[in-house]
Amino acid sequence: MPSPSVPRTDGPDSSVRPVGRLRLAAVILRAGLRSQLANRADFAMAIANGVTYQVTVLLFATVIFGRFPSLAGWGVGEVLLISSIRMLGHGLYMLFFGNLGLIPHLLRDGRFDAFRTRPAPVLLQVFTYEAPVNAVGDLVVACASLGVCLSLLDVEWTAAMVAFLLTAVAGALVIELGLNLHIAALVLRFRGSESLFFWLDSVSGTFGNYPLGLFPWLLQGAFTFAVPIAFAGFYPAAWLTGHADTAPFSPALVFAFPAVAALLLWSGLAWWRRGVAFYARNN
Repeated sequence: MPSPSVPRTDGPDSSVRPVGRLRLAAVILRAGLRSQLANRADFAMAIANGVTYQVTVLLFATVIFGRFPSLAGWGVGEVLLISSIRMLGHGLYMLFFGNLGLIPHLLRDGRFDAFRTRPAPVLLQVFTYEAPVNAVGDLVVACASLGVCLSLLDVEWTAAMVAFLLTAVAGALVIELGLNLHIAALVLRFRGSESLFFWLDSVSGTFGNYPLGLFPWLLQGAFTFAVPIAFAGFYPAAWLTGHADTAPFSPALVFAFPAVAALLLWSGLAWWRRGVAFYARNN
């Protein structure tokens, strides 16, 4: 008697090598992009959506600086560096991993169950479900913000500082991915928790663009130790702009973002695997 088929989880698949997975992801993403380009109006609107949201964030910051020349001792260019690091990390996250936010939609349409029956990791199929075109708009605004920021900053950029900046952007990307993996795992366990995706995006976009010293100590602790969005912009920018000695809790935290990003990614992947296993047992 044949043994019953076992639904796939997101565990390692020995039949698909890492290079094969990357090639598969690239093929699926190219197909998704061609599909999006088939309707140029929708393509343009998706990019415009990304631009509009990030421009709104920058306009709000412009209004603030119109009334206050500095915030908690930070000048315009220095604050723009915080938001530029965060927005670049966010744009790259949306480009490569933003489909995590579509998990509720995939569950409702039954597509997530179809992913579990295919010979490819579930998480890879989620990441490549569709081409996140609106991320292009996010990245355009983020690059423009960084260009303005660099023109305002009086900083001599050494090779070490450029490497630190690039690492900070990569750290912001990984931190956002790690936090969203935790939320995606919760969505697989508790229906109705998808609003946490919007909550995290809103909190990050609202509070993650400004110096931490601007907020009361309770929020400083929350954004450092509970939902550590301060490591996706503020702390690395503090070292680059010479504000490390004013960083809350400890100046050493300006160097902690790689460890925080790695810990969040490790924890997020562990939560994701448990979430998929829980979903497989109960559906």
